[in-house]
Amino acid sequence: MNCFELFAGCGGLGYGFHKEGFHIVAANELEHSIAQTYKHNFPTTNLIVGDITQKTIKNSIYTSFEEKKCDVIIGGPPCVAYSMAGKRHSRDPRGQLFNDYTQIVKKLKPKVFIMENVKGILTILHDKPTLTSQEKALADKYYTLEGEKLRLQEEKRSLSHKKKKKDSIPVLKNKKNLENINKLLKNMKKDLPKFRTNVTNIIIEQLQQLGYTVKMKLLNSANFGVPQKRERVIFVGVRNDIKKEFHYPIETHSKNGENGKLKWITVKQAIDDLKDIEEDKDNLQQIYTKHNQKFIEKIKNTPIGKSVNPKYTEAFFRCDPDKPSNTVKENHGGVFVHYEKNRVMTPRELARLQSFPDDFVFKGSKSSMLIQLGNAVPCKLSQAIAKQIKKILL
Repeated sequence: MNCFELFAGCGGLGYGFHKEGFHIVAANELEHSIAQTYKHNFPTTNLIVGDITQKTIKNSIYTSFEEKKCDVIIGGPPCVAYSMAGKRHSRDPRGQLFNDYTQIVKKLKPKVFIMENVKGILTILHDKPTLTSQEKALADKYYTLEGEKLRLQEEKRSLSHKKKKKDSIPVLKNKKNLENINKLLKNMKKDLPKFRTNVTNIIIEQLQQLGYTVKMKLLNSANFGVPQKRERVIFVGVRNDIKKEFHYPIETHSKNGENGKLKWITVKQAIDDLKDIEEDKDNLQQIYTKHNQKFIEKIKNTPIGKSVNPKYTEAFFRCDPDKPSNTVKENHGGVFVHYEKNRVMTPRELARLQSFPDDFVFKGSKSSMLIQLGNAVPCKLSQAIAKQIKKILL
C-alpha cells in the first residue's frame, strides 16, 4: 500500500497510516525546520522539501512514483483561511492550496485520497467556480470592502499599540470608517448567495470530476481515544473503479461511556505520570518553560477552566484534569497551563494530548515543536481512518 503525504508537517497523519502498514513512499513539507522532524521519524520516506505550488516540487513528487503505483494520497491543505481563529478571508491565497492537492490527485490517480481540514471549513463561503459579469462585479465590490475592513482592523491594532487616547482624532476616524465598512458589508449580505457557495461544495465537486466518490464527515478526536476534543473534517475519495465502499471508523469512546463505548481519555490519564520528572530535553522532550515570578503568581490564581489572561479563551488555558483537553494550538507560545503545576505544559505533555508515542522525536527549537504539535493530526484519529482505508485496498 504505497502512500504519498502532502502538507506533511511533523507527520501526525502519516504516523497513523505508517502504523497500519502503509509505505509512505514520498512526502512534501514546505518548512525546512519542520521537515527535520519528519526525516527523523520517517527515515525511509523520500521527503521533498519546498513549495508545492512550484512545478519543480510537483515533478519531484511524480518522479517518486514512476516505478510504483500511488495507492493513497493523504494530507490537509493549510487551514489559515478556514480556521475559526483566522481572518477567514475567502480570497486568501492560503485557502487555495486545495487546488494543488487536486492537481496531484489528478496526476497520480490514487485508489483513495484523504483530505483533512478544520471545522471552520464547513461554514466558509467561496466564489462560485463560474460567475457572470454581473456576479463578478458584485463579488469584486464585496471583497474590496472586505479587504478595507481588514486594513482598518490592522490600523486599529496599530493605534492601540501606540496607546492613542480613545477620543483622539485618528482613533475616532478609524472607528467611524470601520462602522461604515461594516454597515456596507451588512447591506451586501443578501447578495452573497449570488456569487458565493460553501467551499466544501466546490472541493467535493472538483474531486468528483476527477473520477472519485467523495464523502465528508466531521470527526471528534476524543471519540477515538485521543485525550483532546479536536474536531476535524475528513474528506475521503474512492476511485470510481474501486467497487468497495468506504465507511468512516466507528467511534470507540464517548463522553460518558454509554452504549458499550469507553469513556473519553482525560488530560490527567494522559500526562499525570510526567508532572514530577526531571527535565529531559533530548529524549523524552519534557522541556520546562522558565516563568518569571509575576507570571507564576498569575498561574496560581488561575482556576481550572480559565485562562491566565482573561482576554483569551485558549492561550494559557488551565486544563481540566478530568476531561479531554481543548484543541491543542501553538498560540505563539501560549500553550495550555498544567492543571496542578504552576507552569505551562511541556512539548511531550502536548504530544501526549495529540496521542504521539513517547518515542516520536520532535526536532528544532521548543517554539518550532509547539508549532508542529499545534498543526498535527492526532495519531490515533489517523490510525482509525487508516484501518478503514485498508479494508478497501486489501
